[in-house]
Formats: sequence, structure tokens, C-alpha cells
Amino acid sequence: MKIILVSIFFIFYSTVYMNDCNAQDRKLLDSLQLVVKQTNNDTIRIKVYGDICWAYATTRKELDTAAIYADTIHSLANKINYREGVALSHFYYGVINRFKGNYYQGIDHIKKHVSYYQHQGDSSRMATGLFQYAVMHMQLGNYKTSLDAYYRIYNIHKNNDYIKGMGFTLQSIGHIQRKLDKHDEAIASYDESISLKTQINDLTGLWQSLMSLGNTYAEINSFSKAEEYLLEAMEFAKKTNDLYGIAFVNENLGNLYNRMDDHSRALTFHKKALDLRNTLPSKKDKALSELQVGKTYLELGETRKARTHISRSLALSKEMDAKPLLVDNYKSMVELTESENNPGEAFKYLKLYTKVKDSLFNSEKNKQLLEIETKYQTAQKDQEIELLKKENELKEKEAQRQDDIKKAIIIGAGLIMLLAGLLIYTLRQKLKNQKAIAAKDEEIKISHFREQLGTLEMKALRAQMNPHFLFNCMNSINKMILSEDHENASKYLTKFSKLIRLMLENSEHQKVSLQDELDMLKAYIELEIIRFKGKINYSIHMDKDMDSESILIPSMILQPFVENAIWHGLLPMDKKGEIEIKIDEEEDHLKCSITDSGIGRKASMDLKKNSRHKKKSMGIKITTDRLKLLTKEKVKEVIEIIDLKDQDNIAMGTQVNILIPIS
Repeated sequence: MKIILVSIFFIFYSTVYMNDCNAQDRKLLDSLQLVVKQTNNDTIRIKVYGDICWAYATTRKELDTAAIYADTIHSLANKINYREGVALSHFYYGVINRFKGNYYQGIDHIKKHVSYYQHQGDSSRMATGLFQYAVMHMQLGNYKTSLDAYYRIYNIHKNNDYIKGMGFTLQSIGHIQRKLDKHDEAIASYDESISLKTQINDLTGLWQSLMSLGNTYAEINSFSKAEEYLLEAMEFAKKTNDLYGIAFVNENLGNLYNRMDDHSRALTFHKKALDLRNTLPSKKDKALSELQVGKTYLELGETRKARTHISRSLALSKEMDAKPLLVDNYKSMVELTESENNPGEAFKYLKLYTKVKDSLFNSEKNKQLLEIETKYQTAQKDQEIELLKKENELKEKEAQRQDDIKKAIIIGAGLIMLLAGLLIYTLRQKLKNQKAIAAKDEEIKISHFREQLGTLEMKALRAQMNPHFLFNCMNSINKMILSEDHENASKYLTKFSKLIRLMLENSEHQKVSLQDELDMLKAYIELEIIRFKGKINYSIHMDKDMDSESILIPSMILQPFVENAIWHGLLPMDKKGEIEIKIDEEEDHLKCSITDSGIGRKASMDLKKNSRHKKKSMGIKITTDRLKLLTKEKVKEVIEIIDLKDQDNIAMGTQVNILIPIS
């Protein structure tokens, strides 16, 4: 009977409200009220009440009326033990709390709605709840939680081929991408959202996505595009006669003109938004408009008016615990107090701004801690009440005993807490010391590594500039001059000076470009060709797609191997020899192959044994050590030497494969 009376009251209340609705809304509510009157099926009535509740809630002006319908749904569903109806009531409670700015309460209700439909395996209705869940987490600054929920929703809608849902979800994903400074991704999301909404002629959805796209262009200072999209959004909002939307677009046009330093024009639009929002129930929207009007007055130098509006916004933001809004408010108060030459108050708001900003991504953790603390305080209160009841029932003698026990418990708990504190402190100190020792060991290893690398590089430089090589070069130039071979002497001296210059330039850097290294190598080989009267042919092959200018390798790394191939492989032959150099890029290193058609390693070693000049070359050993150190021995074999032989096992030359780290 009570439910029937309440339902009659709802019908009367709705009829009064419908006088303020447009014709389409009135027609919808009339038809819904008719269904309620004509049916005796409680399940159908619950669903109709849900539609009416949604109609009132989405106006954002009659949230208290919507809450009455949500109460009716909840009460009736419990009466007939209709679990889906209870889940439906939690959805509407969540939506109403969202529009009121009570995000924590809203999230708690939506969780119950999502949990029910997840258990039922109904992905579409679960997605409806997840959307509200994601919006509220975004308002609280929990961007990762919100974005995860939106992608989950989008996949559900895509699998169900639900275009409207996909469009709205892409718009929301764009909002989060902007919060994370991913503007190109946001623009792509909004464009796709607009395309989907155009397909189904969704006017409300279009003004929302167009406005978001305009705001994104404003954030990247593309003002003409921003204005174009925002004005287009205003046209669609006016077509739908959506006061909420018109206020929203006015606010964003004001933001745009503030960015363009046209503050007088911006103030006009922000005031229009505030006037509209003062007729609507959303605390968040009122707080936004109050803040924007205050900030614009501050830009115009009217600090008294600025303080009035920013203070109103700050009060509303604190009431809602909306951290993103609090951050903006505290930041504006810092600017305001600085302009008023009040450093003490400015510092106070700066500390509050920093504190809230740092905690922006920890709201969920703070909420969990608050829930734990509340449970703990409730449990303690229950224990105290129980203890008082028992103490009242006990005799005087028993009361004393209980008091003694209580004292013993307190002392014991204190001792346990003290021991626990000491244990935690000891463990922390031990961990701190271990970390310090590990960091010191790592520092010593790095220092040792750098010292080894420096030593090897110096040895390499000394080994590269072989004194015998310099002496022989100077002798060759002298012989050419004495034999009046002036042309070759001049050519040789020119190439010799170029080689010395390249060696000295490359030796100044730990790493040089691959192109610089090859230029030095070519200069060296061409010098040897002149010196030994064309007895050497050479070729260098490299993938045409390789960017030899941008690839960096250790300086003066290839010359010792080429010199070894010429002197010990090619020169002992009676005929002209070939040397081929191939360079390939493999992941994070170069593979360089130096192949000569010389006499081979065995014959070369035999010649050394029979020679009176047994000069020991350190260039290859030092270069090998250098490569191992630079790769930190991740590559065990940095140099591979292959003896080339024909089918009769006769030496055809030598191939040296070198792995060189690149950056």
C-alpha cells in the first residue's frame, strides 16, 4: 500500500514537472506514466520507473526527483526479490551521485551494478555501468583506471556493433589522452567519434565531440581551427536546446579567447556559462564556471572580483573532493595572492597546490585507506560498547579484575608495538646499508671499467700510429724525390698528410661516424697502393640503406686488421692481391668482414720465423680487448678469423669477421 501511494505521488510530481519540459520529453513521460497506470506487473513497473528516473536525471536539474524514483525501484525490487531490479537501482543511484559531484558514493553504487551483470554474462549492460565508473574516476584524477575501463567498454561495443556506444567511448578516450598530453592521439579519437555519430545523426553526441576537438586544437595553439569547431558545436547544442551543452560550449569558447589574450571577450562567454549553470544542479559545473570567471577577472587585473569567484569555486571543489579542480583552484589562488603582493598567503596556497597535485594519482589508495580506517574505528567502537555492557553487569569485585586485565593488555600491546617498531627500524637500516654497499660496489665497477677503457684506448692510439709505418712512408717519399718521381712523391705526400689528419681527428673522439672511419681507411689503403706500386686492389661494400653518417662506432677500429691483411697476406705474394671489406648492420652492432687473397696465416707465420725482423704487432690484440670491453663481454667472440682454402686444401687467403657495437 505504501509503495502504491508513493507511486501516485510520483505520477503527480512528474505531471507538474512535465509542464517545464519540451514537447518531446512531455510525450515520452506521458507514455511512461500511462504504462505505470495500466500494468500490475511489478517487473515492468520497475523498468518503466527506471526510464522515468533516467529522463529526470539527464536533465541535471531534477536530480532529487530522479532520486525518489531510484528509491522506489530499490524498494519494490527488494520486496519482490528481483535482483536485476536492485542492480538497476544502483545504476541510477550512481548516475545521480555523479551529476551531483558525489563521485565516491557514485562509484560504490556502479560497482554493484557492474558486478551483477558481469556475473550474469551480460556485457552490454555491464558496459553501461563501466561508462559511468570511468567518467567518475576521470573526474577524481584516476586516469589509468578510467582509460582501462574505456578501452574495455569500446571492445564490448565493437563486438556488439553498437555505433553510438563506440562514438561516445572514443570521445571519452580522447579526454584521457589529452590529460596525458597525447594530443595527436586525442584528435584521431575525436575525429573517429564524430564520423560514427554523423552516421547515426546523433546531434547531442556531435556537439560534445566537436567541442572536445576544438579544445584539443586550442591546447596546441591552433586557434582558428579551435574556434571553427567550437562554434560548430554551439550550433548543434542550440538545435538540441540542451542548456547543459550550451553552458559547456560557452565555457570552452571563453577558455579559447583567454588563450588568445582576448580576456574581455572571454569574460562574456564565461559569465553566460555561469548564469546557465546557476540554474542547474551540478556542483562540478558551477565550480568550473566560478573558477573560469575568477581567472578571467584576474587576467583583467580586477583582483577583488577574481577572489570572490575563485573562493566560491574552491569551496565547491573541497565539498566534492574533486582533486583536478582543487589543483586548478590552488594554482589560481597562488597567482591571485602574488598579484596582491601577499607572499605569505601565496606560499600557503603553493604548498596546498603541490600536495594535492602530488596525490592526484593516489586518490584510490587514499580511499582504500579511509575505508580501512573507518572499519577499524567501527570495530573499536563496537568493542568498547560491548566492554561497557559487560562491566555494567559485573559485580564490584569483577570490575577491578577486568580493569587489571585491561591494563595488562594495554601494557602488552605497548611492548609488542615497541618490539615491532624496533624490528622494523632494524630491518630498514639493514636494507639501507645493503643498498648503499651495492651502490658503492657498482660505482667501483663502473670506475674500474672506465679506467680500463681509457688505458686500452691510449694503447690503441699508440699502436695505430706505428713508428715503422711513419719511417717507411718518409723513406718512400725521399726515394721518389731522389729518383725525380715528383708526381708520385707529391701524390704520396698529399695522401699521407690526409691520412695523418684523419687519424688525429678521429683520435680525439671515443666514437666517430662509420663514414669518417671508412674515409680514414680508404686514405690508408690508397697510400699503401702508391707505396707498393699498385700491387693491391681493394673494394668496400655496404648496404645502400645504411646511414653511414648517423651510425657511430669506436674510432680507429678497422685499420689494424686491414694493415695486417696487406703486410702479412698480400705483400709476400708475387702477384697483385685483392682485399675486400663488407659491412652489414645486425641489431645493435655491425658485422665487418675483411677478406684478403693472400698467402694465408700458416705461410705468413713461417715467413716470420725465418725473418730477422720479428716485430711484434700489438694493434690487433689491443683492438680485440677494446671491443670486448666496449660490449662488456656480452658478445663472447668479437673477432673471428677464418682460413680460406680451395678444394685441394691450398690456402686462398684469410677472412676476419669483426663485431663492432654501434650507437
